[in-house]
Amino acid sequence: MSKGVKGGKGLCAPEERDELRVANQRYIRYIREKTNQLLEVMGTESLRPEEFDDRALIDLDPIGIIADSFAQVLEFLNQNISELRQAKEELQAIFDATGVGISIIDNDFTIQRCNEKQRQLLVDPNLADVAGRYCYEVYCNKQSPGMDCPAVDTFATGRPAFVREVKKKEKYFQVVTTPYARGEDGEVHKVIEVSLDITEKKKAEAAEKEQREHYLTEKSKLATVIESLSEGLLVLDPSDRVVACNRAAREITARTERRLLGRALGELFPALVPLLARDEPVQGEDVAYQPEKRGELLLFTNISRLLDTEGRSIGRVVTFWDITEDKKRRELYHRTEKLAAIGQLSAGVAHELNTPLGSILGYARLLMKDKGLAPKQHERLAIIAEQAKKSSAIIQALLSFARHAGQGQQVAKACDLNEIINAALQILTTELVKRKIELRLELEPLPLIVADPRGLEQVVINLVLNAAQAIGSRGRIVIRTRQEGGRVVLAVADNGPGIPLEARSRIFDPFYTTKPLGEGTGLGLSICAGIVGDSGGSMEVADTPGGGATFLVSLAGQVAGQP
Repeated sequence: MSKGVKGGKGLCAPEERDELRVANQRYIRYIREKTNQLLEVMGTESLRPEEFDDRALIDLDPIGIIADSFAQVLEFLNQNISELRQAKEELQAIFDATGVGISIIDNDFTIQRCNEKQRQLLVDPNLADVAGRYCYEVYCNKQSPGMDCPAVDTFATGRPAFVREVKKKEKYFQVVTTPYARGEDGEVHKVIEVSLDITEKKKAEAAEKEQREHYLTEKSKLATVIESLSEGLLVLDPSDRVVACNRAAREITARTERRLLGRALGELFPALVPLLARDEPVQGEDVAYQPEKRGELLLFTNISRLLDTEGRSIGRVVTFWDITEDKKRRELYHRTEKLAAIGQLSAGVAHELNTPLGSILGYARLLMKDKGLAPKQHERLAIIAEQAKKSSAIIQALLSFARHAGQGQQVAKACDLNEIINAALQILTTELVKRKIELRLELEPLPLIVADPRGLEQVVINLVLNAAQAIGSRGRIVIRTRQEGGRVVLAVADNGPGIPLEARSRIFDPFYTTKPLGEGTGLGLSICAGIVGDSGGSMEVADTPGGGATFLVSLAGQVAGQP
C-alpha cells in the first residue's frame, strides 16, 4: 500500500507501479465483497460502486467496522444466553410448581427427568434420583409397561394418547402423553407424560354413588311401604294439586293415576274444601265422597303439612280410608243391641198385656151377642173389640220382634233366594193386583246360601208390602237379585215418593215409622234388619233413579258346598 503511494510519487519503476495497482484493486475487491457479505448477514443492502469509490472504501476502514460488528454480535449473543438461562429457570420453576405430575420418558421407558409434583405423587421418598430408571418400575411397581399405559400408544402411533382412569400405587390418575422429540426417521424418541391425580374425585364419586344407591334403596323401600298401605295417600303441591298417589288412593277413588295427578284436591273431594282453608292439621274428619258408578262412600280423612328441611311448607299430605262398611257394621251392631234390649222388653210387655187384652176382647164380643143392647151400645162395643184386635196385632208384632231380636231363634239351612222370593210373591199377588201395582222380576241365577228361609221370606214380604204402601196405587215395584263375589244381593225398588234424607239414619230403629198414625208400628224394618243381621248380612236404603226408594239386602252367608 505504501509502496503504491510511493510509486504514485515517481519513486517506483513503472512495472512495480502496475503490479501494485493490480494488487490494490484486488485488495479493494476483496474488501468490497466481504463488506457486502457482512451487510447481507446484517440484513442491509450491498454497497453499489457509485456509493463508495475505491478511495472512500479504504478510508471507511471496513476491517474496523467488522471488528466492531463482531463485538456487538458477541454482546447480543451474551444477552440472549442470559435471557435463555432466565427463561429456562422460569420454565423449570413452572415445571416443578405445576399441580400435575410431568415426566419426560424415552422410547426405552426410562425416565429422563420429572417434576417435583410427580415425585410427590408416585416416587418413593427414599429414591434420590429417578433419571435413567424405568417409569413402570418407579411409578407403577410393575415389571413391564401395562396395556393401559398411554406412552405405549404414543410411541407406536406418534400421536398424543389419553387414559381417562388408570391406577398406580393405590391412586387413580388421568394420564396424557404427547410426542416430545423425534428422530430423523420421524419416529418418536421421547414423550412428555402428564398425570392428574383424581383419587379424591374417585373417592367422592364412589361416596356419591354409594349415597345415591342408599337413597334409591330407601326411596324404593318408602315407595313400597306407601304402595302397600291400606289407606289412601295423596301428596299435594303448594297449590293443592295432586303430585303423587298410592294404590289404595286409586282404588278408593276409582280413578287411574293419570286421572289423579295434576287435579286440584277440591275437584276430587268437594267436601274437603272448607278443611283446606284451615292452617292447622286436620285429624279424623269424616268426609263424604261420591265415586263414579258407585255408591257414596264415607272417608276418614287426615290432612297435614309437608315441610322441607328448613321447615317451610311445600305442600300437604292427605290420608284417607273407607269407613263406609265399618260404619254400617257399627250401626248394625248398635241396632242389634237395641233390638235385643227392646226385644226383651217387648216380650215382657206383650206377655203382660196379652192376657188382659184377650179378656177385654172376649167380654166385648160376648156383650155384643146380647139382643137387648141398644144400637149405640152395640156400636161402642164394636169399637172396643176392634181396638182390642189392633192392640192384639201390635202385641203379636212385639212377640215376633222379640223372637227375631233374640239369639238362636233361626233355623239355618241351604236355600235358594229366588225360590224364597217366588214363594213370598204368591202371598202378595192379591194385594198387588188390588192396588194395580206392576211387579217386575229381574232374578239372576244364584248359588245356594246358608240362611233361615222363613226369616228371609218374611223380609221379602215386609219390603214388598212397605213399597206397596209407599206407592199407594198404580205404581211399579222391581225385584232384582244378583251375585257380587261371594255375596248375594236382593234389591227391592219402587217408584213411590222415596224416603226423606233425614229419616234414613233412623229407618231401621224400632218403633220409628214414616207412615200415617195407625198404619204402622215401626217394627217391620227393624225385624227385617234383625233377620238379615242374624244371617250375617246387611241392609241399607238408597235412592231409585227417577224417584222412589231401593232397599238393598246383602247376604254374606256361606255359599253352600264351601267350608
